[in-house]
Amino acid sequence: MTAKKGSYSAQVGHVMDFMSTFTELTGATYPKEYKGHAITPTTGVSLVPSFRGKVVAGHASLFNEHFGARYARSGNWKLVSASRDSTWHLFNLATDKSEMQDVAAQYPDKVRQLESQWHQWATTHQVFPKPGKKK
Repeated sequence: MTAKKGSYSAQVGHVMDFMSTFTELTGATYPKEYKGHAITPTTGVSLVPSFRGKVVAGHASLFNEHFGARYARSGNWKLVSASRDSTWHLFNLATDKSEMQDVAAQYPDKVRQLESQWHQWATTHQVFPKPGKKK
């Protein structure tokens, strides 16, 4: 790593990038199958170049769901919904990195666009139904 102690990087990374990063660092190969079962390819991007001070293209969009909380991020826009609240909240990270100014009412088209993308991602990544829950 070439980063100086206490430095900051604007590189966007995600927990899904860990596998690609560790695979590159160790020289391992991500398997295509295990014991005859196909392995879903990782969607992560290695963070190793950013450790060396290089700019990494990263992800055009990021999506997540954890215990009902969910988000969609595309560029500087981030759509968030807490697990206890199904309301979507929209933030412009270019002007509000702390996510304090919900601008969903001002940009309803952006909310609909990101919500639609989140639902498409949730479907393709088998987010629902949750294990043990009825459909």
